[in-house]
Amino acid sequence: MKKLIAALIVLGSTTPAFAKDSTWKLCTGDATVFDDPAKLAVNVYEHRNATGDGRDTEFTLIFGGWVLRGTLDTSDSDTGTVHLQDSKYTEGVYDGTIGVNYDKDTVTLKGVLDLGEKTNINATLKCKTLGN
Repeated sequence: MKKLIAALIVLGSTTPAFAKDSTWKLCTGDATVFDDPAKLAVNVYEHRNATGDGRDTEFTLIFGGWVLRGTLDTSDSDTGTVHLQDSKYTEGVYDGTIGVNYDKDTVTLKGVLDLGEKTNINATLKCKTLGN
């Protein structure tokens, strides 16, 4: 019985959890994609970087069945140039700037979305905080 309790304590202590200094947001809104009105979603996860001396923000851009991911070093600024790519398809790419405004709870995208055909993206999405 003591071994079972010890094992449960070890398992419980190794379960991943959000650090108190990270932020998770889900941002959604309208955009024009390929000259048509469309909905975009961006998952934002801001956290301490792997070395512990800076900040990284992971972005996941979702449009239809496309899921593009990438990371931005946000140690100095919450806005920067980012390359997001779909892990399944080589043509699923977003290149441009992305910025998080934590005071206004928004994410701004300005760049080019290439899904086999290119389209400009210029959108501001409203965010909700899911965890921090």
